[in-house]
Amino acid sequence: MKNHFWKKAAVLSLLAVILLGGTAISPKQAKASSEPYMGEITMYPYTFAPKGWLKCEGQLLPIAQYSALYSLLGNNFGGDGVRTFALPDLRGASPMPNVDYYISTEGLYPSRP
Repeated sequence: MKNHFWKKAAVLSLLAVILLGGTAISPKQAKASSEPYMGEITMYPYTFAPKGWLKCEGQLLPIAQYSALYSLLGNNFGGDGVRTFALPDLRGASPMPNVDYYISTEGLYPSRP
């Protein structure tokens, strides 16, 4: 039970850092878009990854193929930082059964204010 609480807390902290860049966003800065931000993490109840999304399972990706996503994540979640980097591993962190976390590999590149 204790480990489950800390895992959820770590996931929520990770999402805040990834989505907010470690800073608070004021309502004036928030903008809705029909296109996701690259690196955005969300949950889907699918057994497959939709186009432009990958499951957050800690897998290694080639930097050459995902250079823009690498520029956002770096090798914070693994990889050698030269040829590969890893996605966050959020397996088992979902608050609902049969729902998984996915990260956008395409979309709007987030800008800093």
